[in-house]
Amino acid sequence: MRFGGKTALVTGAGSGINREIAQAFAREGAVVICADRDGAAAVATSEMIRASGGAGEAVTCDVTIESDIENAVRRAASVGDGLDILVNGAGILQAQPVLDVTRESFQAVFDVNVVGLFFMLQESARAMIAAERQGRIINIASIAGRQGNGSSLQYCASKAAVISMTQSAGQGLAPFGITVNAIAPGFVQTRMWTEMHEMAAKASPGASADQFDEQLALRVAAGRLGLPSDLISTALFLASQDAHYVVGQTINVDGGVQFN
Repeated sequence: MRFGGKTALVTGAGSGINREIAQAFAREGAVVICADRDGAAAVATSEMIRASGGAGEAVTCDVTIESDIENAVRRAASVGDGLDILVNGAGILQAQPVLDVTRESFQAVFDVNVVGLFFMLQESARAMIAAERQGRIINIASIAGRQGNGSSLQYCASKAAVISMTQSAGQGLAPFGITVNAIAPGFVQTRMWTEMHEMAAKASPGASADQFDEQLALRVAAGRLGLPSDLISTALFLASQDAHYVVGQTINVDGGVQFN
């Protein structure tokens, strides 16, 4: 098991991609602190981990609240020899046409996807340095940060910021032995994907969810939409010693999405 004796903190662990990643780290021997603003969902993930023979704990954490970030990192850092891995996955999606974006919507997305992600990264890095751990930080970005979309400007912009922050934090933390990298998922079927269906239905009345999926799958070279499990191997690699010389990178895991 690659991560025996390691502690991983996974935010947004209550569902989707981050739940799958949390379970994968547990299977590889890590103690996983499952953080989510939905405390019940975090508990559910930790129970899944324990039911499979792994070590998992839950903590309620809203990354827009400074004390929640501090509490989650403190809890993770108190396990074993300290915090080794952060999967910075908490994120939200809001979407409107450009002319309908409100200040409130824009701010809400950036508060979670950019500000919350950064300060979770910062607090985790401080804990890693204090414990003299050569940590691994993995941010969950999106291919939406590589290519704009007229119906989800604030989300695309927030994920572009994640890609940029990954580059800068990678440069700034490498001297401490901490690597910072990101994964940019493509069209992955999660709860957020259901929200995309709802937005598509508003834009194209009468279009079914299956039709929406079929049209997008045509843009994927691999011939299908992604699953949360498709992200696991990349996350495990970036957290491993094998990736010690990978710094500030964002890796697309999208099945080969064709933007145009």
